Amino acid sequence: MRCAWSLPTLLAAGLVAGLVAGLPGCSSTPDLPEGADELDTARLWLEMGRFDETASLAGPMVRDGDESPQDRAEAAFLAGEAEFALGKHAKALQHYRYILENAPWSSHAEVIRDRLFEIGEIFFHSEEYSGWFGGRGRGVEALETFQAWYRNDDRADDALRLVADYFVAEREWQEAAFTYERLIETYPESEWVERSLWRAGWCRLQLAQGPEYDRDELLRAQEQLRTSLRQFPRGVAAQEAAADLARVRDELSRAELVVADFYRSRGRWDGERLRLANAFLLYPETQAGAEARARLLAANVDLEALQIEPGLSSVDSVKPGNPPWSQR
Repeated sequence: MRCAWSLPTLLAAGLVAGLVAGLPGCSSTPDLPEGADELDTARLWLEMGRFDETASLAGPMVRDGDESPQDRAEAAFLAGEAEFALGKHAKALQHYRYILENAPWSSHAEVIRDRLFEIGEIFFHSEEYSGWFGGRGRGVEALETFQAWYRNDDRADDALRLVADYFVAEREWQEAAFTYERLIETYPESEWVERSLWRAGWCRLQLAQGPEYDRDELLRAQEQLRTSLRQFPRGVAAQEAAADLARVRDELSRAELVVADFYRSRGRWDGERLRLANAFLLYPETQAGAEARARLLAANVDLEALQIEPGLSSVDSVKPGNPPWSQR
């Protein structure tokens, strides 16, 4: 339970000197003079730079079920500020999140906004976390929290871009692509849209396991890269997007030949012809497309008929299925 004496009362009673002198430098809760108000004391210590004592006093109050929601939120803020000043960013993040989740009406919301973004950047870029297991991942937590609670902030798109780039560095292609796509959808006017379109396609390309496997990721990559080149034909990423698109189309065309060869090994000419037609019609500029054309001509197939007779190909069905996460 909180004590009843306020900070002005403490000052008038001359008790502040007792709070300042002889304070312990450990993590245990400091002893207070009888009648001292814990929140006012923690606030005073924070202003004086006594961060260890502030955290030790205010931290337990957050978990004290006898405190009011307002006082617990205030204690969380004081503890968070103290931990932030001490460089204990993970603990500070926990306190700030507590406030957002339990007291979003807090008057400290604007301060927390800046703290979250700064903590995210520290986790991603500070040398102190470069070799610490899980340290970089805490940056994702901080910036995802920032974007979720302050989605209209001018830095919200920056937060998603930093998170996506982190996933790329960790070779987590699925999460990276998904985050870039979130940025594109949520902030279509962002300066990062052009780069994100290319990177989303590039990440999908990394997810693809080659023409012998499911082609859905290749088809998604093709869609992203085409959109990138259509919207930003002279953009800074246009050359990279064009090169990646050429690679994607080469693998997609070879995927058609893989299936065509399967049907050929089973003596199924109708299936083989269908897939050869796909490769020829959809990817004529690729090596596999040229090979498909040669095989069709060798079989005396009318190439013009392929283009006007829907039943001779399945190009209308060459599109990606629903991604796994959408089926959860």
